[in-house]
Amino acid sequence: MIKEEFDKFGLIKISNFVQDQDFYKLCENIDKEINFEYIKNEKKFSKLGGGLIGNININTGHYGNLIWSYLKKNNINKIIEQLTGLTENKYQVFFGGNLLFHYPKSYNQLFHTDGKKHPRKVIITLALDEINNQNGPTEIYKGSHQKNLPYWKFLFKYIFKEKYKLYLNKGDIFIREAFIWHRGTKNKSNKNRVLINFIISEKKNELLDYKTDENMYFFDNMFNSDLKGRFKEFFNVKLLPIYFIYRFLRSFKNQSK
Repeated sequence: MIKEEFDKFGLIKISNFVQDQDFYKLCENIDKEINFEYIKNEKKFSKLGGGLIGNININTGHYGNLIWSYLKKNNINKIIEQLTGLTENKYQVFFGGNLLFHYPKSYNQLFHTDGKKHPRKVIITLALDEINNQNGPTEIYKGSHQKNLPYWKFLFKYIFKEKYKLYLNKGDIFIREAFIWHRGTKNKSNKNRVLINFIISEKKNELLDYKTDENMYFFDNMFNSDLKGRFKEFFNVKLLPIYFIYRFLRSFKNQSK
């Protein structure tokens, strides 16, 4: 049943996937450490790609292995195989996540996909806290993973359709195709929102540049931190209509976007 739903919509949520007090404590500790690093490095983080929008990437370091071990205890490998047909020896797992700054330092992203349709990638998301309508739920267009659409075609086909909002409780997991149109929304709460992501990638995939590291670190999201990247991000945040038109027109030229 979940296989048919996943193929049709490109996403599935499994509630209460992990029910373990040690796991909940681990989530609390990770959440505290990430927010401590944010307070300590707020100015530095604001200069990363995505820092102006208020949404930056995280490599969870050794914490990724700890969380993944709990998911494996609950047979996440069997679910991945059921949904994708990939056995454990056919994919790699990359540990990541993102930190969404609290109000008023966050903005809605434009809709996008995470890379190209091939090679295959799916993303497993875990919330460290409750994700609700106030703290920046991800918005997704169901079924938008099925065809490789440039941005302008995506807009005409989906923009007026209903968006799926990702609400999660601690212990829930959410699995989606990486190649599905989605965006991070504004965090209207007074607390940072953290999501942990596990990227399941076919081993031939060379699109990921996550380096292996035992230590947690933070890096660019969507935009590069160089001058060109910061210029584009500034337009995205401060002059959104102009950036929207730029991206719309550019998608005619580059049909793979």
